[in-house]
Formats: sequence, C-alpha cells, structure tokens
Amino acid sequence: MTFQKQAEAYLADIASVARPNTLHVYRSILDNRINPAIGGLELEEVDNKTAKLLVNRLAEAHLSPATIGLAVTLVKQVVKSAVDGRGNPLHPVVWNSDYIKAPSIEPDSQKAPTVAQDALQKAVDGTSGDVRVLVALLASTGLRIGEALAVGLGNVWDPIQGSITVSGTLIMGTFQPDPKTRAGKRVVDLAPEINELMKTSYPDGGILFPQSERQYRRKFKALGLEGFHSLRRFRITHLELNDTPRSLIKFWAGHASSDISERYMKTGKDKVVRKEWASRVGFGFQIE
Repeated sequence: MTFQKQAEAYLADIASVARPNTLHVYRSILDNRINPAIGGLELEEVDNKTAKLLVNRLAEAHLSPATIGLAVTLVKQVVKSAVDGRGNPLHPVVWNSDYIKAPSIEPDSQKAPTVAQDALQKAVDGTSGDVRVLVALLASTGLRIGEALAVGLGNVWDPIQGSITVSGTLIMGTFQPDPKTRAGKRVVDLAPEINELMKTSYPDGGILFPQSERQYRRKFKALGLEGFHSLRRFRITHLELNDTPRSLIKFWAGHASSDISERYMKTGKDKVVRKEWASRVGFGFQIE
C-alpha cells in the first residue's frame, strides 16, 4: 500500500473524533505538501530518511517551523496507523528526531501579524460592500474567519439585540455545527455602529458574505491586511488596552478559561454587562 492510500485510511479513521477544522488542516497539508513529495512511496519505504528529505523540501519552500513540524507528525501518524488484525504496527519505525532535524519552533519567531490602527482605518475607508463589512466585523469582534463567513449560514445575527450567536464555523463552503473549541459556542455583542453598518448593508437579510474565504483573503491582501487573524489580534489588543475584564475578553474571543476561578465568573453570561462593555469599549476605528 502506498503512503497516500494509507493517509486516506487514516483520515477516514479519525473523522468521527477529530474536529472539522483539524481535518481540514490535515487534508490541506497532505494534499499540498506531503503527498506530492512522498505519497507514491510504498508505506514500508517511509522512514527517517524519507522524513528528513521531506523536511528539507518544505524548508526550501520557506514554510514555517510549525507547518514543517506538523507535516512530520502527520507522516509518523499515518505510518503508525497501519496495523494488522491484532492491532500490531505493520511497519514499526523508531523515529530519530536528531536525524530528521525538523526545525525547532521558537515562540518569538512565529508569524503573529497584527494590524496597526491607521492601516486598518485605511483598509476600511478604501473598500466597500461585503468586503468592507467583513473587515469591520472581524476587527470589531475578533471572530475567526470561518465564524464570520458562517453568519447567516448557521451562526445567527440578531440585528435587534445587536449580537451574533456563534454555534459553528464555515469550512470549505460548508457549515460545521462545531466551533474550534467548546468555548467557541458563545454570543458576541456588536458595538452599535457595527450593528448599524450591517443593518444598512443588508436591509433585506440574505447572505452576508457570498464570496469564498480564498477570494476574501486576496482582497484583504490588496488592502494591505496581513491575514484574517491580524484583525482578531487587533480586537483582543484593543479590549486589553481598554481594561476590559479578562473573563469577558475570553468569552467574546471564544477562548477557554486557563484559571479555574474564571470559570465561575458571570461576566460573559450577563447580557446587560456585556452590552455596557460593548458600547463603552468601542472598536478602535471609525465607520463613516
């Protein structure tokens, strides 16, 4: 059996337990990075030397250490997933990290772009229609791109309450009723100006964001915005600089609580408090 066929079997095997977003990432790396390099090899040929050659190839393509590390991990998992009827590995490999030499992941060197306020304002002023609304929505709420694109397709915008109820995410054009984390199921409150922008842009309802993630990514880049996540970081930074309660930042962002005491704080569950903070803290740029 080839590596590529075993990879398909591996994905099918974990489909019932892995989150849709995880499967999407695994599929993308396998199809675009791993299989073109080693997919045609027989599984028994995939070993430390194969992994080392893959690392070198991905490094030459200037991929991040995190992506290269994930690719190597996937190779190991696919090989390990091939077992006989008694659950014993068909092709046991003793992996040698020193030999493979996957690049180490340095937290300070990871790509974590954010957007400056003036650059964001320029982007908002420099576009129109659904692209302008999406830029403003991401920067004012911290929604993940899949969550934002799913508004009207599973995630519910309530223009009267001025809030978005997040229950899932959009992956490859399909709504998946399962956020990235359990904390992802939440209500995100909109600043009045953002809610009004959406009401003005979509007076009769309908699909808010009809284009694909790839199309929006291209248009964001043309506006000088480095990725969708830079807007999420802008929002979280804005909330922190305006002394927003930490528990409320995590609630709106869909982050799990790291401190056990935060789990019992009621800020995120109190709609009145949330609305007060949404109006008080604003969103850090202008809508005209």
